[in-house]
Amino acid sequence: MISNMDEAISFYSETLELDLKNRYGDHYAEIQAADLMIGLHPNSAKTTYGNNMSIGFGVLNFDETIEKLKSKDIQLKIEDDGWIRLAHFTDTDNNQLYLAEIKH
Repeated sequence: MISNMDEAISFYSETLELDLKNRYGDHYAEIQAADLMIGLHPNSAKTTYGNNMSIGFGVLNFDETIEKLKSKDIQLKIEDDGWIRLAHFTDTDNNQLYLAEIKH
């Protein structure tokens, strides 16, 4: 759930470099991420901000991706528990997102 369709689309398509597949005005948009379609819906009185979901993105080049996001002023909280590294961040509406790299 998002509060501003233009800002959300900019964040997902430009900052995260995911593909905008469809946009229906300010009512709905579809963002394609590898094998995942993300639907952006406007907030309503029935929803709250920032705790509706969490989306994780598996990445191959964790350090490179982290640096790229930092260069775009994305604040990241890194976790490393030995077998997986996670980088937590939020979108423009404080929805929880993270990058994940499983160590082999």
